[in-house]
Amino acid sequence: MTIGKKIAELRKKRGLSQSNLAKDLNVSTSTVGMWETNKREPDYETLKKITYYFNVSADYLLGIEGTFNYEEFNDDDLVAAHTDSEIDDTDEEINAEVERFKKYLLEEKAKKNKK
Repeated sequence: MTIGKKIAELRKKRGLSQSNLAKDLNVSTSTVGMWETNKREPDYETLKKITYYFNVSADYLLGIEGTFNYEEFNDDDLVAAHTDSEIDDTDEEINAEVERFKKYLLEEKAKKNKK
């Protein structure tokens, strides 16, 4: 499935019009239409916005196999991944990304607990 079809599918699942999605992502309605008909693809920054907006990975949108679903992970997985890795713990960029992911997991956990 193409990125455009995935965006259209995600949009429809949320019950959004192209216009609503365009407004939320700060793009034009015609841009969303062009994505969905595969005449254009979102740029890098917009792709990031789309992943956060729909709570999907960029890998999913891009059709990369062997991806994971963030919702399948928990705090123990994060700790294991961080402590068992061979990543240089002094790398500030990596540590910032780990912290961002940890924050995301905690927010998702809080959302589930509210339901």
